[in-house]
Amino acid sequence: MSEQIENTANREQQINDKVWLFGCLIITAAAVFVRFYDLLLKPMHHDEGVNGFFLTTLFHEGVYKYDPSNYHGPTLYYIALFFTKIFGLETFSVRASVGVFGVLMVALVFFLRRYIGSVGSLVAALFLALSPGMVYISRYFIHEIFFVFCSLGIVLGILFFIEGRKPGVFANAWMALLLLVCFLPPALNLVHLFDLQNQTAIWILRAGFFLVEAVLVFLVMRMLADWNEGRPVYLLLASASTALFFATKETAFITIGTMLIACVCVWIWRRIYGAILDGKIGEDDYAPAALVWKTFRERMGGGTDLLLLIVAVAAVFVYVSVLFFSSFFTYAEGVVGAFKAYAFWTKTGTGDHTQNGLTAYAKWLLKLESPIMFLSAVGTLIAFVKARHRFAMFAGLWALGLFLAYTIIPYKTPWLALSFILPMCVVAGYGVNEMLKARDSALKGIGALLAAMSIGILGYQTWDLNFKRYDDDSMPYVYAHTRRGFLDLMRQIEYYAEKSGRSREATVEIVSPDYWPMPWYTRQFSAANYHGRIVPANTAEMIVAKKGEQDAEIRRQYAAHYKSAGEYELRPGVELILLVRRDLAETASTKEIADPAAAEMNNFDLYKQQGAPPGGGSPQRSIPEP
Repeated sequence: MSEQIENTANREQQINDKVWLFGCLIITAAAVFVRFYDLLLKPMHHDEGVNGFFLTTLFHEGVYKYDPSNYHGPTLYYIALFFTKIFGLETFSVRASVGVFGVLMVALVFFLRRYIGSVGSLVAALFLALSPGMVYISRYFIHEIFFVFCSLGIVLGILFFIEGRKPGVFANAWMALLLLVCFLPPALNLVHLFDLQNQTAIWILRAGFFLVEAVLVFLVMRMLADWNEGRPVYLLLASASTALFFATKETAFITIGTMLIACVCVWIWRRIYGAILDGKIGEDDYAPAALVWKTFRERMGGGTDLLLLIVAVAAVFVYVSVLFFSSFFTYAEGVVGAFKAYAFWTKTGTGDHTQNGLTAYAKWLLKLESPIMFLSAVGTLIAFVKARHRFAMFAGLWALGLFLAYTIIPYKTPWLALSFILPMCVVAGYGVNEMLKARDSALKGIGALLAAMSIGILGYQTWDLNFKRYDDDSMPYVYAHTRRGFLDLMRQIEYYAEKSGRSREATVEIVSPDYWPMPWYTRQFSAANYHGRIVPANTAEMIVAKKGEQDAEIRRQYAAHYKSAGEYELRPGVELILLVRRDLAETASTKEIADPAAAEMNNFDLYKQQGAPPGGGSPQRSIPEP
């Protein structure tokens, strides 16, 4: 009889597992769809254009030099380099290099099943998949998504190490990939020491290095598998994630500090709560191991094992950090710059983007992430009232701590909110899980209703933001974004370039002081020259100038030789004018012009009666400095 009951329970568990796995598949598919569907819909943001500039240099010249006074860490460019070498230097491939980690972040949340419940992990992952901000920034070529992904990687690595879990297929795959990334590119660079001219010989030598590295990686993985049944792999992955975290953005220390404070606060709360209830705190019915320092210390082992593990963790952190900041051992100054960065960004944090005010994040979340914000508060409250689910309390404090930290810091941009939206989704999923497993049917109904309403609201808001109002400045995540009309400008430039018969060799003089992300879109134009000021020109096929600020100079310099082909909004408060050489503009059929407004502009001379420009000719192609 007992065997029959056990078999029935096993069958029910298998059914539950199948349902859960099916839910994982559907949620992952939804995450892929909203992150990759029509990925080219919105034009590149100013920041994407700047990142694209660095990537283009790395792609063509193999050079990237980390500069602590500008922009963020190197990881974004090397990840994108991998994608562009396979799929080409295109907008889709660079954005896909970010979107992939947006999807992987959703997938990693499924591994929290043992800590927030089966339903909780599905709901948390679905919230993350549908979060308007997560989706919007996942479709951006900036650092934030990989940065947040690394924070989750750190947490999971430490959780699984404390749990004493043996590494599975995914953990071993990530470890092997990490080893290949760490050792293969430097080894391939050794080919240059031989000064070979024959391309066949070069590729044979590279293939040889690859085989040697593959064998070494295999041997290292075998050693790790034999070391305490492979369990240290998770701590090594957490160490690597921490190194990549810092190599992505300088604000990593804020998250790490918040996590440590959250751990201490959980311990303090359980002490206080236990004293109030005379030690009657229920056992954690989720976590497979007690998430306390004692368990962590036991997993570390003692003697030689302890020393070896500490050295290995430190070595991984230092090696991965130096590897990326030194641009794979080609730029030693980058390592020094990694330390200097904090002085620069301390100034930035108090001086830039301070116009949004103290309550900016609260307003932004209430407008577009309110279901997640509300349910994360409910989940945190439930966790602290029960006081036995340490991870749920940690996630609630992780979210609250980062929200407060970024609220206090004067520097505020919408994408920074993603750092606390991640733990908000996790603890919100936990809250729904606890309501649905309650004995009270009314509470179950409330939980189901709140989850359904939240999913519906998030789904609508995600679609509205990402596919309808993606350049509407009234939306929180649309932060000085390039207007959709900018793509019409680029189509016009392509049109007239083809009409000139010179195609991508046509000369385009960009005299507007505001032009990003145009360098990304003109990267294949060999004669796209960025001046940032009015220059003499009468032979270039096209000129791009700024409306308003440069009107008088446009009339004086270009009226005799150029006609307007339309006005295009770059971003709020900045409009560009496309000027086309008269002979080219007059041969173009009105029907062939993509933009009706531009066709109308060609019917008259906007800048007539102003005389001929002094001199002419075109300067050498210039590369814009971001």
